[in-house]
Amino acid sequence: MMKAPCLRYQGEFLGMFFAKEDALIVKLSPERVLEIIEKGLGREFSFTKKRFKEWVLIPTEFEELFESYLMEALDYAKLNGEKT
Repeated sequence: MMKAPCLRYQGEFLGMFFAKEDALIVKLSPERVLEIIEKGLGREFSFTKKRFKEWVLIPTEFEELFESYLMEALDYAKLNGEKT
């Protein structure tokens, strides 16, 4: 994705480190993304001026939370995989 290594579960994107923004990107529910942004723990991810409602940037200042966000992204991917 974006010519960078990323983590996937059964082909679904989970997360990656986005060096350009010095942040982790994770895929979560749109509601969870908004919650993280409202708490000031992340930023909206917009690529090519398009907002990705399920993706959130977690700056390296919150690096201690990276593992928990990646596990949350894995749970979200598993849940979405069951729906299809």
